[in-house]
Amino acid sequence: MYDSESLKVICGNSIEEPEMDYDDAQVASDTGAPVQEEAEREYDFTTITENMNNPDFKENYLEAMKQIRAMSLKTQQNLAFSIIQKMPEKYDFQFSVTFDPFYSLDDVYELYRFIEFVEYDHEKFIVNVWKYLNPDTNSFQVELFCEHNTTKIISEIEEQLDTHDYSELITDFLRTYNKDKFIEWFCKKSKELRTSILIALLRKE
Repeated sequence: MYDSESLKVICGNSIEEPEMDYDDAQVASDTGAPVQEEAEREYDFTTITENMNNPDFKENYLEAMKQIRAMSLKTQQNLAFSIIQKMPEKYDFQFSVTFDPFYSLDDVYELYRFIEFVEYDHEKFIVNVWKYLNPDTNSFQVELFCEHNTTKIISEIEEQLDTHDYSELITDFLRTYNKDKFIEWFCKKSKELRTSILIALLRKE
């Protein structure tokens, strides 16, 4: 019936509940329309969490974040916890480091940067790794190289972590993600960046 889970959320939550005290809710509301605010907030949250590990994530995420970044710390903390709860399902990964609760917006933004890195903001990292892996550009096939050079890739990433400054959450992901899952992620993202990788390798030559 609904095109997406997020559409279902906004349609269902836009209907006022008769037993709710809307006068009190309006006082706490930013716009004086608490029901609409709640529906839109849940729509934005669901848009992000349901699109994790999907090809359309970046577009949906950036659109939703236009509203989310203007929301209160408490609201964004709720989104952060929602993201963390979805990670085992969407990525088959959960952090080994303890950072609960999120005390400040900086903590929340660090999680945003982590999600952005996993989903789309990783070109510099991946291209840099390939420059040191130094594959033969004449026969460069990302998937084939990954299949036969797992240990080399993991070793190079460990080297990158020792020589570059990454956030605690990104570092935890790169160090502790299941090896097979990580190689799958690295290979998938590298295939999407094949042209950029080749350009970097040719310039190095």
